Amino acid sequence: MAAAYGVHFGCTSACLAVNKDEKTDVIANDLGDRTTPCIVAFTDHDQAVGIAAKQGMIRNLQNTVCHVKQILGRKCDDPVVTDYKRKSAVQVLDQGGNPMYEVEIKETRKLYSPLQIAVSIYKKMLETAQSHGGSGSQDSVLAVPTHFNAEQKRAISMAANEAGFNVLRLISEPSAALLAYDIGQNDITYNRSVLVYRMGGLSSEVSIVNVHNGMYRILTDVTNSNVGGDMFTNELCKHLVTEFKRKSRCDISDNKRAMTKLHRQAEICKHTMSKLDNVHCAVDSLYDGIDFDAKVSRARYESCISELVQKCSQFIDQVLTDNNLTRTSVDKVILCGGGTNTPLLQRTMNDMFSHCDVLSSINPEEVIAVGAAKQAGILSTLEDEDIKLNIQDKEIDCISKPICIKTKTGDGIELSPIFPALAPLHSRKHLEFILQDDQTSFKLDICECIDQDNIVSLAKVIMRDLPAGSTINSTFHLRRDGHLHITCTEKSSNKTESITVEPS
Repeated sequence: MAAAYGVHFGCTSACLAVNKDEKTDVIANDLGDRTTPCIVAFTDHDQAVGIAAKQGMIRNLQNTVCHVKQILGRKCDDPVVTDYKRKSAVQVLDQGGNPMYEVEIKETRKLYSPLQIAVSIYKKMLETAQSHGGSGSQDSVLAVPTHFNAEQKRAISMAANEAGFNVLRLISEPSAALLAYDIGQNDITYNRSVLVYRMGGLSSEVSIVNVHNGMYRILTDVTNSNVGGDMFTNELCKHLVTEFKRKSRCDISDNKRAMTKLHRQAEICKHTMSKLDNVHCAVDSLYDGIDFDAKVSRARYESCISELVQKCSQFIDQVLTDNNLTRTSVDKVILCGGGTNTPLLQRTMNDMFSHCDVLSSINPEEVIAVGAAKQAGILSTLEDEDIKLNIQDKEIDCISKPICIKTKTGDGIELSPIFPALAPLHSRKHLEFILQDDQTSFKLDICECIDQDNIVSLAKVIMRDLPAGSTINSTFHLRRDGHLHITCTEKSSNKTESITVEPS
């Protein structure tokens, strides 16, 4: 059987897994690491990708691109890009509405698009794949966030294709996590809800997936940008700054170079404390020729991050509450992302969901890539036409935003949901409207909405000259191709109006 690959391109790191001979394994890169930093650096000599780029950040921060996934497939007027530009050490320019990185390479200023940066990272992953499975293009499945829109998916697929991967399909990250553990695949009678908790470097995410007859339906997917693995590093770094000040009487909190060096060491200590109870932290010539040397216990580290871990549990409970679920509604929990390797967080999750399995036997940093590779292994055995015909064999396509109808009430405008966010394609809903005794017209205003302040009108159905007090039967049909078809019929006269809304 030919090798097929699963690629997880994250904000902070990328992971590559291979499926061959019905076995799935994560492939280490040329340095023996099982994950590769998603960092690209430009120097006077060349371009560096991965750990080589990360190691040079201290001296070359203004030419080192990080977290490109955040703005891949986005325009400059996107609030995410605006916030990214404010935080980025690399200058990001607006070129015709598209963000472009301005960097210095070989003593020349050049512009690079987020797509070009992503291609460089995927090429690094392709080199790793080729070192394992031979030369040429490699069949692969890419795992992407559930909230990615069509343009973001197109951009990440294009980057992988340009790098040399033959992309068979894109699947959502939560679905990949379930596939990694074969949930619903070996036992097609399994019908339960699974919670996927992912903590990356910049954010955390809760997804609730319903499994039925081997099919996955994502009931909800919520991202929290206030808690991520980098925040854990920042809290440890604050403690180390205090320790350095106590020992040397020097405050380095405003020194960018010293803070970058200390932050990198704090990150190493954080990862080490996933396995050890005590860590030695040392930085040569941290500030003004002064060396820094300290010991950090896991207990001290956990006291630094305890408030953040509490926010994680509150976030999970809030997502469950918002979806009318409780902790006992969940049958299994899957941990994803490097941040969930933190022992305190794992203990908290086990306490929260003591009634069910909290799965972390597959390294959380690798679980999404493993699931994508298993899907790639299935697809690589099919003919191209079979892949196209069975594009929904494991995952149900859903709408990204709720669809509502807007009605006038005595207190103002009221939104009534027709299809919630992540409702599957296809879905059907029937509603009955009864007109008042003096009412002879009917208007139905269909909207895409998040809340009262974020409403986009999609279409209006208007019916006039109706019998007073008549009954209107309305059918809402959300088709597999994303089109929404609405039909309104007056019951006594059988007068009908219909409209079709194209997907946005």
